[in-house]
Amino acid sequence: MSESKLDEIIFTVPLWKAYRTGRYRRAKKAILVLKEEILKRLKEDEGRIVIDQKLNQRIWARGIRKPPRKLLVKLRKQEDGKILVTLP
Repeated sequence: MSESKLDEIIFTVPLWKAYRTGRYRRAKKAILVLKEEILKRLKEDEGRIVIDQKLNQRIWARGIRKPPRKLLVKLRKQEDGKILVTLP
């Protein structure tokens, strides 16, 4: 993707893969699935992904057992190469 398109992107991330793990690991797995989906969407091998505190609280809001099945997130690439993930 070009730099102009990557300034700010809003898309839905499916987190259903987190439900494949054990009941007491789902929210942790949802964070990992979120990072994997972002890297896959941006077609990058590695990147420093920074998850906003409010987004983290949204994933953990119903506890470790019941993370959301999907989330609407906003990606913003910063000048230093970090990818900031927030709620829209």
